[in-house]
Amino acid sequence: MDLNSNKVEFMKFHQGYVRGVAFSPVDRYLFCSGAYDGKVNVYSAKKCQLLGSYPITTLSLARNIKAVRFTSDGRKILASTNARRLIVLDVETGEQVVSYDNCVYNGPDRTGLAVDAQTGPNIAACCCVNGRGLSIFDLRMPLPLDFIYDLHNNVIRDVMFLHESWPWCKGQNALLSVAIDGTAKVSTVDGRTLQSTQIGSMLNTAAPTPEPFGSMADDGFYSLIMFGGEFLTSFVPEVGVQERMREHGKDPLWKIKYTSNGSTLFTACDKDTDDFLITMSFVEDLFSHSDDVEDIDISPYDEYLVTASKDQTVGVYKLGPPSHGVTEYGEIR
Repeated sequence: MDLNSNKVEFMKFHQGYVRGVAFSPVDRYLFCSGAYDGKVNVYSAKKCQLLGSYPITTLSLARNIKAVRFTSDGRKILASTNARRLIVLDVETGEQVVSYDNCVYNGPDRTGLAVDAQTGPNIAACCCVNGRGLSIFDLRMPLPLDFIYDLHNNVIRDVMFLHESWPWCKGQNALLSVAIDGTAKVSTVDGRTLQSTQIGSMLNTAAPTPEPFGSMADDGFYSLIMFGGEFLTSFVPEVGVQERMREHGKDPLWKIKYTSNGSTLFTACDKDTDDFLITMSFVEDLFSHSDDVEDIDISPYDEYLVTASKDQTVGVYKLGPPSHGVTEYGEIR
């Protein structure tokens, strides 16, 4: 795949820093963005077209959106704001289904926000008001489900749900969170810490390889977690830190994301070229925004990569044809 032959489209439909982007898990082209103008925008990646723009706050409230995510059924969008509020929007109409007050960290950077794809579309988590813990939500309930205070000693930069096959999870829901002091923790949704690891450098983001843990070991591929921050660090359970890479230079990594088969890792940082590829080693730079990249996501079939930037634009990059796995054909006689 010759990535240099493809072009990126920059779309400017926001009037403020774009903090978050996310693809729908059920629609191969649909994605959304959230920005400091208080709007959630919905787009088609295929047509590079704005489909809808939904303001989520009134003029009397702080309007800055910190992160966005689709629920696992693709029917709702979650958006966190610096008014400490989590908003749930209907994708089709843009109407607010429910909102949760005083439950989100209102720091200056992107806020960690995660949805659980294993147990259905209703469980979500984000950084709580002090930045060092987590708020847990069941979207069927009018109030947050639980609060985990002081899980970390410093501000949490990213949070995600781990597949139950990972060795610390033992067949139950588990959350992976990383803090800027270099600590990574795996915890249950009720706050019990299952694993705590000191990576040894500042952390902003993490990305586990997407397959069930150990499922590719017979083919020579081992499940691991990549951590991004001051370094790009690979971590293997029961072994520890394996490698530290710094192909991105001295500037910190803000977001990393695997393709659906785990073959390629895309990273975003604060240098002049903001998105680059890593497989076994650094491959190439893709493109740059005129300001920092805050978030990236990849479409369900690895066709498109989208970026959110402080330059108030959303980048859409065509990676290639859809990745549907192995295809075969036969003849009917």
